[in-house]
Amino acid sequence: ASPTCAQEYTITRTWTATDICSNISTCVQTITIDDSTAPSLVCPANITIDCTASTLPENTDSATSSDNCDTEPVVTYLDATTGSGCPQEYTITRTWKATDDCGNFSTCNQIITIDDSTTPVITCPANVTIECTVSTLPGSTGSATASDNCDVTPAVTYLDATTGSGCPQEYTITRTWKATDDCGNFSTCTQVIVITDNTSPVLTCPANVTIQCTANTLPANTGNATASDNCDAVPAITFNDITTASPTCPQEYTIERTWTVADDCGNTSTCIQTIVVDDITSPVLSCPANLTIECTAITLPVNTGTATATDNCDAAPAITYNDV
Repeated sequence: ASPTCAQEYTITRTWTATDICSNISTCVQTITIDDSTAPSLVCPANITIDCTASTLPENTDSATSSDNCDTEPVVTYLDATTGSGCPQEYTITRTWKATDDCGNFSTCNQIITIDDSTTPVITCPANVTIECTVSTLPGSTGSATASDNCDVTPAVTYLDATTGSGCPQEYTITRTWKATDDCGNFSTCTQVIVITDNTSPVLTCPANVTIQCTANTLPANTGNATASDNCDAVPAITFNDITTASPTCPQEYTIERTWTVADDCGNTSTCIQTIVVDDITSPVLSCPANLTIECTAITLPVNTGTATATDNCDAAPAITYNDV
């Protein structure tokens, strides 16, 4: 027998010739049994599998082999991997080898293509309505989440499209979220963020005031309201007056001034300032000069002179006299 291969051995055949008288002759024949034929090998078909699938032969199939002398040639394989544009997609060139007991062997190649054509699964945050003072960034409005069959951390991004409304503080953001895996597969979903302004401005009235009838009743003299708003930097302030006259004195009356502030979105606040217009200043009276007249002269003012008067508010103060 061969020391290395059970299928290879040598036969030393001794031939003997014997005649009737028992004379004998011999010769030797050497028969060498050789195995130089490689096993036959059939590779499994080339295959494309998903990146989640096993690349072991249990999933991608195995080569089969037969040999002329060895009933069970040994089948092995060796992989060479070639990358592509993304780590989840690559090609394995699997070289199968069948070897018989005598070291004869055959090889064949199987191409296994690992593919990632599955898009990530993306889940959008819920639609939300927020006040105009709230940040519209995802930290406040929520972020999308994503998972992928092969990429552990698909990239999540977003793009906003803004639609205005009747006022600059109210608008709608249509936020399109996108999850992209390493191989460029992507999925999208849409979140709607509505920005509202439902908060009225804060209005502060000037103090109630009492002024003389000669004073100007306009806000430059009686005071202006001030206002602030959560979103409108300069809310509009207006006022409207309702005047109530005094029943006894036309120079005295009360103004009920209603101040109104409105932001760009129509939210309003009001407050009331009371302005009392008063007349407490006496008229200025000038008497006619003292004089001496004859007892026959008329003592009426037409002869003795008439006093004159002016008033800060009354254009024609009434002048009377009394004699003692």
